[in-house]
Amino acid sequence: MLGSVRWNLVIGGIGMLLTFLVSLEKNGFAISSLRGLYAFIALFLIGFLFRAVLSLIVVGSPARATETSSAGLGGQVDAVTPDEGEDLNELLKSQLEGSLEPDGSEENAFKPIEPKRLVSTQNKNPEELAKALRHLSEEGK
Repeated sequence: MLGSVRWNLVIGGIGMLLTFLVSLEKNGFAISSLRGLYAFIALFLIGFLFRAVLSLIVVGSPARATETSSAGLGGQVDAVTPDEGEDLNELLKSQLEGSLEPDGSEENAFKPIEPKRLVSTQNKNPEELAKALRHLSEEGK
């Protein structure tokens, strides 16, 4: 478990003091003391539970924690990335030579989109525009 019993004692003591002071306003000294004692016991036990859950989250399961610490496993990761130096050099050489792809094929080369040309309404006969507008407004009905 993380920490020590002192944490539980401090949490329980603070809870007991707050409960005693709040309860003292409306109850007598004996009842307030009894409620403070109950608060101390409850918070002391909740502190143990909280520390146990926190230790499981931080350390992991207790059995697994003792296994890894005794065997020394899991403390180091051996990760190696493959060497891609030659592939990179070939790609750079092919770009310097002017081809777009490393293997020389241009079928996958970049081609910009060529959208259809939009028809402009400038220099059109106003009567034709009015007819087209009437036709479109009649279709909508």
